[in-house]
Amino acid sequence: MLIPTETIQKIRDEADIVEVIGEQVKLNKKGANYVGLCPFHNDTNPSLTVSPSKRIFTCFSCGATGNVITFVQNFEKVSFVEAVSRLAQKVGIPLEIGTAGSKSQILKKYYDLLEKATNFYQFYLYNTTEGQEALKYLYKRGLNDKIIKRFRIGLAPRDRDLLYRALLQEKFQPLDMIEAGLVRSGKNYYDVFRNRIVFPLEDTTGNIVGFSGRIYYVADTEAKYLNSSENAVFKKGQILYNFEQARNEIRGADSVFIFEGFMDVIAAHRAGIDNALAIMGTALTEHQIQAIKRLTENVTLCFDGDSAGCEATKKGIYLMNNAGINCKAILMPEKYDPDDYINEFGGDKLAEYLVNKPLNGIDYLYLVEKRQLNQEDITSIEEFKNNVFRHLNFFNSNVINEIYLKKMAEDLNVQVKSLQSDFSKSSYRPSITDYQPLKSYVLPRFKKDKYENSEKALIKTLIYHRDKYYEAKDRLAAYTTGNRQNRNILYKLFDYYKNNNEMNLEDFMALLDAEETIILTEILNSPFIGQYVEITELIDTIKKYKYYEQVIQLRDKEKTEENLVKLRENKLSITTIKFKE
Repeated sequence: MLIPTETIQKIRDEADIVEVIGEQVKLNKKGANYVGLCPFHNDTNPSLTVSPSKRIFTCFSCGATGNVITFVQNFEKVSFVEAVSRLAQKVGIPLEIGTAGSKSQILKKYYDLLEKATNFYQFYLYNTTEGQEALKYLYKRGLNDKIIKRFRIGLAPRDRDLLYRALLQEKFQPLDMIEAGLVRSGKNYYDVFRNRIVFPLEDTTGNIVGFSGRIYYVADTEAKYLNSSENAVFKKGQILYNFEQARNEIRGADSVFIFEGFMDVIAAHRAGIDNALAIMGTALTEHQIQAIKRLTENVTLCFDGDSAGCEATKKGIYLMNNAGINCKAILMPEKYDPDDYINEFGGDKLAEYLVNKPLNGIDYLYLVEKRQLNQEDITSIEEFKNNVFRHLNFFNSNVINEIYLKKMAEDLNVQVKSLQSDFSKSSYRPSITDYQPLKSYVLPRFKKDKYENSEKALIKTLIYHRDKYYEAKDRLAAYTTGNRQNRNILYKLFDYYKNNNEMNLEDFMALLDAEETIILTEILNSPFIGQYVEITELIDTIKKYKYYEQVIQLRDKEKTEENLVKLRENKLSITTIKFKE
């Protein structure tokens, strides 16, 4: 035992099980206990009961049970030692562990470094001549001292290595500074962030894991923003800006606004709206969606009003709906994001816009498609019609279909019967594995992307559902074509499950080479690759592509032989032959 028994008991006694579980699951008081949706299975009716007097939780559906340490261990998928370490930090109990340590203890040196760097940047902003210039910029952008301190905004000096030297005096090691994303090395060590206003970025547990630095000189020709690079603690797809600070506001409102960038969250705060998060300009990931879902199932997406922002919103609506989340969206004016809007029109107007302008998912999708419609161009009309058909097929509601086919008939000035006839022929229903912002509804007869997405979806499904291993292995016994890396990962999965009754992701990834590890990480984090309990369709798609490739190879061989015959007959130069597709 690395941790004394009495210390473990003390942590169990002082950690409030209702508070700990309540940070991950929405709990409601029922008599002497609390109830909520169990996070350990697909719970639709509250099956989880938490007893504060007994200090235990129990799910009467899937059978999960335990104490506060067990919950952290199972929910966060960490070792017993790490679960105890996290709770000890939460309740403020000093913890001495053996040399084996825990992942959180190993990462603690990075968290400490990033916390020190945050303090350094904050101090530099308020106590230097450079800082006064940066403060003027921030004040001009509508931020005051209270907002600056709440979001812990700071300033990285112009000096090449001032942060490095300051951290060195604090006895931090250069290699740790590099691994934390603060310092780089060339002939000498130098700071990553220089001459930029810096915004600390936290993970969902409140640890600072990186920074985003913004230029503030008008004449500066460098990129407007510079973000920390991916490292041991900074995973962009896992960042939800303002998550820890907004946790209680989101739960209290039972809703959340999701923005593209941190400046939009700060703008919302200026407008008096604190149940707000940002995704750092990346596509929504499964990790982020599940973190949001633990706080609320009512989401309003508010991305930029340009074409990229609209496409990101369309994807977000699909992803949220597939996750069982009630998703609305705000269509910002084309030239504005929330930060631009508040700076031009003020906080009251932004608050009014955010509160009064949310559209339900299908309304948003219809309006965005209509925005691109040119009624004088038949091609534009067809694109509009087919894109709307795709959305209607996704929502799969007869009532929605009737409403929007009538609406589209009015907008296009055509008979609704014509649209109903066309719509009846459109059976394709987009899913997370193949949804893309396509301009046309009409799909090729066979798409290689769909095949590869099916491979990836199968990999992800098997990672989380070992019980599907035998079915996949038997049906893909002769699986010899396709993407090499995907195929190798699948075969290694089969070998792993042959010797293991459950998945330990860290152990499995140790079996992969560097390229395969990157691919698997992308698959698991991809918002477009979902889990499928029924894998028959995925395997059928994979096998169809195998036969499709064989047909293509035979066809190409026949065409080559046919052209060679013509060559011999006509004595033509090989360079004059053009092979048909």
